[in-house]
Amino acid sequence: MIKKRNQFWTMIFAFVPGAGHMYNGFMKLGVSFMGLFFGFWAITLLLKIGTIGLLTPVIWFYAFFDCINRTFLDDEDFYSQEDDYLFNILSNDKDLEYIKSKKYIIGVILVFIGLFALWNNVFMGTIIKLINLPDIILNMIYTINHIVVQIIVAILIIWAGVILIKGKKE
Repeated sequence: MIKKRNQFWTMIFAFVPGAGHMYNGFMKLGVSFMGLFFGFWAITLLLKIGTIGLLTPVIWFYAFFDCINRTFLDDEDFYSQEDDYLFNILSNDKDLEYIKSKKYIIGVILVFIGLFALWNNVFMGTIIKLINLPDIILNMIYTINHIVVQIIVAILIIWAGVILIKGKKE
């Protein structure tokens, strides 16, 4: 049940993504923010992919300021809001068709993340250490690995930007 609560406690709870929303009765929205934030955090830690971790502060700030802005709304505006999930992907057939049309891109991204995690954690983390190479060669391999990963991520970001620009013009 949505209920405007104490602003001080809402601000305190807002420091945990989704908790401030849940404190005020926006359960679906709060669970969405918590799941998104801690999901990205878990993926970053488990797969040791720090690049994805750059999204966690963005999610945290958005959740924090959304909660604070909702708390300081007038009573009429506050109670007129509906509790809904952050991403209501399956809300209609148009959204579902859009996701189905992008399944190739989503699949490529997931394969890339999986290969990166496998390379970084298994090959670079375990196999290279078992080979007993001299330190200078190990340092060269780690340096080359770091540079290659940066190049691949930069190319993917540029590619995504080009796709967004092309889509905008059409």
